Amino acid sequence: MSLRAVLALLILSAAPAAAQPLAPVEASVRRSGDAFVAEFSFPRSAPAWAFFRSARAEVDQQPWRARSWTVLTPGVTLQRRGRYDAIVGVGGSPVPRRVQVRIVPFTRQLASDYVPALLLGGRGVALFDGHFAAFSVADPAALERFGVEPPEGVIGDGGTRVRFIGGRSLRIAGDVAGYRRGESSGAYGLFDVARAQVANGIATVIDSETPAWLAQYIARFTPTALGVLQARLGPSGIAEPTVLAAWEGAANDGASMNGGTLKGLILMRLEGKAALTPNPALREMARWFIAHEAAHFWLGQAVAYEGSRDSWIMEGGADLLAARTVQRLDPAYSPTPFLNQAIRDCAAALVKPVATAPERGEHRTTYACGTIFALAAERASGGDFYGFARTLIARHRSRGMVNSENWLDLLTVTAGRPGPARQVRAMLDGGAAEPKAAIATLLRASGVPFTLSADGLPTL
Repeated sequence: MSLRAVLALLILSAAPAAAQPLAPVEASVRRSGDAFVAEFSFPRSAPAWAFFRSARAEVDQQPWRARSWTVLTPGVTLQRRGRYDAIVGVGGSPVPRRVQVRIVPFTRQLASDYVPALLLGGRGVALFDGHFAAFSVADPAALERFGVEPPEGVIGDGGTRVRFIGGRSLRIAGDVAGYRRGESSGAYGLFDVARAQVANGIATVIDSETPAWLAQYIARFTPTALGVLQARLGPSGIAEPTVLAAWEGAANDGASMNGGTLKGLILMRLEGKAALTPNPALREMARWFIAHEAAHFWLGQAVAYEGSRDSWIMEGGADLLAARTVQRLDPAYSPTPFLNQAIRDCAAALVKPVATAPERGEHRTTYACGTIFALAAERASGGDFYGFARTLIARHRSRGMVNSENWLDLLTVTAGRPGPARQVRAMLDGGAAEPKAAIATLLRASGVPFTLSADGLPTL
């Protein structure tokens, strides 16, 4: 063997082996009477496995898993560490490779996350699979230092696959979920729920106990709103959008509605005595809600936001798209009160940077200031926010993600001048010492007409 060959062999033998991809967590969920049992198969030994989605309950800001999950496997506890719920080995021991958890469905709203479980009439239950997505850490105490998004490099994340045993998933592409850090995809698994009804290209799974007038309105308005959005924004990539609506009962006075959007799915939770009979205010609430969530099929799914700092793009954009969509369908509707409320709410929070609002748990800031930024982009784009959003999506659809720099670059191009983008960037990164004046400067630079109230607040 030549000296050159020996050196080459030595170099090859000294080179580090290519990093092998981590194996995923496997989670299977089956029904057990009125409860469920989830079995986790962890692919490697670790002292703790934490859950990406660990939002608190909205009603009392307390962790919800402690009231829903009971660990059945000895040597393991469910703990709250910082922002995260985690399965932790007792006394620093590794978590067993197989862990079983009994789950009593938790049906209350979470703070900025999807409801863990929905009751859908009779024995019907839907479970959100995203709440099973887990990652490993070498030291449970490290979780207490993590922000909204766990940092790369210090967690073990091979993804999580979720299977519903004896149920079925509303996932577009099958019954297996694959989660990794920062992903927001997910679906509900249905147990003892009737098959979806399909009409006008929309599939609906609506709780059989939902008041008939409201169920009919949802089924009728959804394809109409989607039609407007598709005509102005182009194809969303969703072949058959689905609406999943749960009725939470009439125990409370008044009426309420909440939910969200998953891949190809609009989720709604409805409740209250006022919803039992036709209610114009609730009808207006429903059409707004549907239009906003449907807009996320484009801003949120055709392109997603890159990190929590960029979430204002999707939420503010969806709010303005909803306003314009409802306005097109109902010429009597005026978006001005909604937009003025967004100005008030943004001004109240703008002393701090908008980009870090999710880290602070100030989610209304994300929506309100995002709406004002979208309004500025609309005016700078010749009065067509659909066109601005369509161009943004077209530019970045291949990558599937958008960040604040992408949005600001497009604003600079469409405005033909740097002023509006410069104003938005300042509010994103630093907030404003005088929020009302900062918003007025942005609206003026973008060409949005307004007046000033006695206290200096811009008013459309």
